[in-house]
Amino acid sequence: MVRFQEKLKFALSHDTPGYDFNHVLDVVDELELEYIDLRAIGDRNVVQLSDGEIQDVKNLVRKHGIKVSSISPFLFFRLPLTEGDDEITIRGSFTEQLNILSRAIEIAKVFDTNIVRCFSFESETLFEPAGWQDLPFDIWGKIIERLGKATRIAEAAGITLGLENCHWCNLGTGLLVAKAIQEIGSKNIGLWWDPANSAMASGENPYPDEYTQVKDYLVAIDMKDVIIDKRYNYWSQVAVGEGNKFNWQEILRALVRDNYQGVVSLESDYIPEGGTIHDGAKASFSKVRQMLA
Repeated sequence: MVRFQEKLKFALSHDTPGYDFNHVLDVVDELELEYIDLRAIGDRNVVQLSDGEIQDVKNLVRKHGIKVSSISPFLFFRLPLTEGDDEITIRGSFTEQLNILSRAIEIAKVFDTNIVRCFSFESETLFEPAGWQDLPFDIWGKIIERLGKATRIAEAAGITLGLENCHWCNLGTGLLVAKAIQEIGSKNIGLWWDPANSAMASGENPYPDEYTQVKDYLVAIDMKDVIIDKRYNYWSQVAVGEGNKFNWQEILRALVRDNYQGVVSLESDYIPEGGTIHDGAKASFSKVRQMLA
């Protein structure tokens, strides 16, 4: 029997603070995963660690024989758009976020990965019609301008930005991210696709229509499943395979068929009743194994 990891590359993405990183790596071992997407280390994001702490993390990862697939700061996540790069918002300034990007690039090189995750700023308003815009600049144009600046920094360092579609940000669907990537026009920015976020943003099933249109832009994929009720703007995470908006088995088999070379990272936020966040990860990967059997 072909092992499910031989069909696709899987990682664990752990962004819940407060967990012992050694235990997280033990869970990765138990799940027989080859990769980890570095997000939370203890109670901080990886980009907040010192050089010495980064080396400690590298030693731990190496000890477990695990590869780092990507570095995941919450770069530009819900950062309000402003006219000037140095204008301070509740989440800092764009210039400060570019400094975080530079730090993430340094860390990526330590772990021999070339992917850094980013987002598309705080969701502002409709792009069209223009009369609905309540900021003194073109929102779409500002998104492209700022992501373009970040992409040029990544290009110079040989890094690829994985731009995640997120319903809390301006580009909630993979289709919008693909459109932005086309306008930026660089091979150093790609889609970090989260089908659940697309479903939450649009209320639509992202497979097969969205997948077909964005598959050539994929550099990373977040895997989680959700119960969604757009009437109440509600969602709740469940084990992979138990959601109500799309079918992960169809997506995973399409990725195998299309020879997807990136990593599929389980976002480990689901907590089963009476269990832990890591029990949720185990339940999800049990389902994934069945889907790819």
